[in-house]
Amino acid sequence: MFRNSLSLALVLALCGAATGQEASSPDSPQELEDRIKKLEQRLEEVTVTATRVDEKLEDTPILDALRSVEVYGFVNAAYSFNLRDPSGRRGRNGLRLSDPDHNTFGIPYAKLGLARRVSGLNELDAGFRFEVGVGRMVEEAFNQSGDVLGDKSIGVPQAHVDLQIPTPFNPLLLRVGRTYGWFGVESLDLPANPHYSLSHFAQFGPKTTTGVSLGMDLGAGLRYTQYLVNGWDRVLDNNGAKTLGGQLSWEIEDPSISLALNWIYGAERDDNAHDQRWMVELAATWQPTESLDLRAAFRYGQEELSASSSYSSYGQDEGTANFGGFLVMAKQSFFKVEDADYYRVALGVRGGFFRDEGGSRSGVDQTLGELTGTLSINLLENAAFRVEYRRDFSSEGDAFAGHRGQNSRSSQDTLSFDLSYSF
Repeated sequence: MFRNSLSLALVLALCGAATGQEASSPDSPQELEDRIKKLEQRLEEVTVTATRVDEKLEDTPILDALRSVEVYGFVNAAYSFNLRDPSGRRGRNGLRLSDPDHNTFGIPYAKLGLARRVSGLNELDAGFRFEVGVGRMVEEAFNQSGDVLGDKSIGVPQAHVDLQIPTPFNPLLLRVGRTYGWFGVESLDLPANPHYSLSHFAQFGPKTTTGVSLGMDLGAGLRYTQYLVNGWDRVLDNNGAKTLGGQLSWEIEDPSISLALNWIYGAERDDNAHDQRWMVELAATWQPTESLDLRAAFRYGQEELSASSSYSSYGQDEGTANFGGFLVMAKQSFFKVEDADYYRVALGVRGGFFRDEGGSRSGVDQTLGELTGTLSINLLENAAFRVEYRRDFSSEGDAFAGHRGQNSRSSQDTLSFDLSYSF
């Protein structure tokens, strides 16, 4: 009885405070009901007002833009050892892009990016991508010409603006800026690959391009993208000519198959707009089962060598240099993690052949090959540890460093360990 009277007194006090009246004397049931209704009305007004404020904030263009921006990146730390144990460390792993240094710990590649993706619908929309990369591979792959942020180990791998334009058919994507090249079946983002090291295809193809592209879905899984760029790996053009390229891709979902016909044509030498380089490639990926990933690429190209060509430093004759080869990759995953979308262990193998007749890509007339095996242990969905053994071989007897540090070997064996985290 006492507790019920106290509770009633508290309710009356609250109602009195809400209505501006004192609760010094008991009220009739009707008065009490009226006060409760007034309190409910005031609470409803507060809730509606707060909701309107929240909706107003949600409609703010700045907040909408911030919510649509994606922050992403990765860090890759590694150690590589050349089994020939050549003297010195920097650049002792010959013809390597991601792991050129011997017997040293390092950060091959770390990247932080911001992006806003277009909607993909047939409507007007805009997006962007901006990345900053650091590490040894940045120096080797992105800043060779020293025209981004100097020739140090920091650079801008990708930076572009996208404009999605509606058409009577499908949206047209206009992209202006610097992007990764569209060739090959490997990514320059090392954690995205089955292997730690990158193949000769990745090393001797266009790693980045700067210019403009137009792409559109054609239907039935087909898409074509047309490129007009400064050249291979160039932010500032090095001659008076532009380079043309394109990609015709076809994708189906079940089973997962992707095919791409890639091409590029243009003058690529410094202050030389006459000697043309062209290349075509057929790239394919196939995932016959959820745990098996197969990839392959076939490539062929030519480059003209005139008397004014810089190849004179290699002692090459005038004429036409031919280059090309094939690359095959397979990754088998084991032990899928329960209630997750990844496997605990994966085993990858890769084999490649690259003929560089005339030395237009590697600097020496030679035939290159590689065999690579990689064991991946996925500690988490976005963190992995890899152990890799790779053997390179060349038709030239002095392609790779020997024990004394001089190029006196036709083959090279390396053992690498890397740990990566992506977000």
